[in-house]
Amino acid sequence: MPGSFDYIIVGAGVAGCVLAARLTERAANRVLLIEAGRDYAPGAEPADIRDNYPSSYYNKSYTWPGLTAHWRTARSCAATGFPQGRVIGGGGSLMGMVALRGTPADYDEWVAAGAEGWDWDGVLPYYRKLENDRDFGDSPLHGRDGPVPFRRLARELWPPLTRALSAYADAAGVGHVADMNADFGDGFGAVPMTNTTEQRVSTAMAYLTPAVRRRDNLVILPAADVRRIDFAGTRACGVTARVGGAEQSFGAGEVIVCGGGIHSPVLLLRSGIGAADALRAAGVTAVADRPGVGANLQNHPILFIGFHLKRAARQPRALNTHIASAFRFSSGLAGCPPADLYINVQSKTSWNALGGQIGNLAPCLLKPFSRGRVQLRAGDATAAPLIEFNFLDDERDVERLCMIFARAVSIVTHEKVRGLFGTPFPVRFTDRLRRLNELNAVNRVKTALIAGALDTVPGLSDFALGLLTGRRVDLGALAADRARLREHVLANVAGMFHPAGSCRMGRADDPQAVVDAAGRVHGVAGLRVVDASVMPTVPAANTNVPVIMVAEKIADAIKAGR
Repeated sequence: MPGSFDYIIVGAGVAGCVLAARLTERAANRVLLIEAGRDYAPGAEPADIRDNYPSSYYNKSYTWPGLTAHWRTARSCAATGFPQGRVIGGGGSLMGMVALRGTPADYDEWVAAGAEGWDWDGVLPYYRKLENDRDFGDSPLHGRDGPVPFRRLARELWPPLTRALSAYADAAGVGHVADMNADFGDGFGAVPMTNTTEQRVSTAMAYLTPAVRRRDNLVILPAADVRRIDFAGTRACGVTARVGGAEQSFGAGEVIVCGGGIHSPVLLLRSGIGAADALRAAGVTAVADRPGVGANLQNHPILFIGFHLKRAARQPRALNTHIASAFRFSSGLAGCPPADLYINVQSKTSWNALGGQIGNLAPCLLKPFSRGRVQLRAGDATAAPLIEFNFLDDERDVERLCMIFARAVSIVTHEKVRGLFGTPFPVRFTDRLRRLNELNAVNRVKTALIAGALDTVPGLSDFALGLLTGRRVDLGALAADRARLREHVLANVAGMFHPAGSCRMGRADDPQAVVDAAGRVHGVAGLRVVDASVMPTVPAANTNVPVIMVAEKIADAIKAGR
């Protein structure tokens, strides 16, 4: 691997794989793709990564060790484990394969924040470019020639819970949405997924194909942990990584950071790009004073209502899928965007035997106003970062999460739904529950025993699941008591794994902006960031597909010389 590269891409996650494939389409571009985790060529991935149910999410060997986050702040709540992908394909190799784009209003927000060219008309061509939509590919709003398959579970395959919720929607006057990526109204419908009937399709599989990997101008270096970006003055000239127990430097004309909403700002901070005072406190020499690095952190806050499904109401074993359907609502609160509320529906909640018996509704807030931060620890820039999502700091977020939680309670207690399961309960993700969900042989046996007991002993599920998830609560009484509901929401809010906004796009004269509309970092040369961290606001969607779109769009800008 001698000499210098035209481009070094740091992180072979969702965005990094796209960029590596697109930039090497030009034979003159020599590209080094560096990944801290393991590499698996297409067809050689482990079974849990290929699995259409995201069992790889429960395998700790694919995530960064020791990474924790505070759902609110360090003062108000304890830290919890926050899995982030450390494997080829990144989070796209681990998470739930939901393929939502967000809404046109999301991208209007981006333009208002200074991201010129990122309105709906500007991003739609790149959504169409990446898509092979098996259901709506003939529509002008969709693509059918892209590398990423999109599909929705056919109505005849819907599990019993989804069918019951569809009946509830009819009875309650909730509309049905056939295509959540083109019809942005409220309603209930099947959720698009990035997989085939046989397996997951990550960007590592879709973009780093065998043909792409054979290109002479692409080098993939796994098991290499980038420690810092190297600078000649204020121009990025390469990176230093730990490879095989020793530090090694690699030169480049341009460095592209694709570490995601957490690791991209951390790498910039460790390399001297951030608020100068905070950098000095962490022992880092400032290269560029950009106070927006690590600020503006966003995510989707979520709560859970679980239930023990009766035998006839469970997802068939042959249907090895994750989220099949969802509700989308608008709060209607003044100043709040449409499609800001969402309820995930799951008939299967874990890889193990117990997860096959437990369903849940997960009310969440898609458009939060609260903002968190990622920062280095004072005095030790190499330590794990401090991550505070600061959920529910804005009172509008509290009100809306209470609203959608109460709506979820009304759904699980409705006559069309309540006969499918025992007593529903709010789920608290205790350490005991997290340990039980880890993917290992011991837990396989434990959960099989618990699942067998729940089916054998009438009424045991109420008691046993209460021990696993926390104190039993009367959901109806909770939803009817505004003060208790608010207390419950504040105490039990958790988050999805959609960190975004921490290196946001904006104008150079905006002190909180980190990159321009082409991902170039303000204040330095030869450096870009391309991932969810550049999003000014988190879209009303899981972030996997929006990140692919971002990478496609910036790849075109790079090739065009912009």
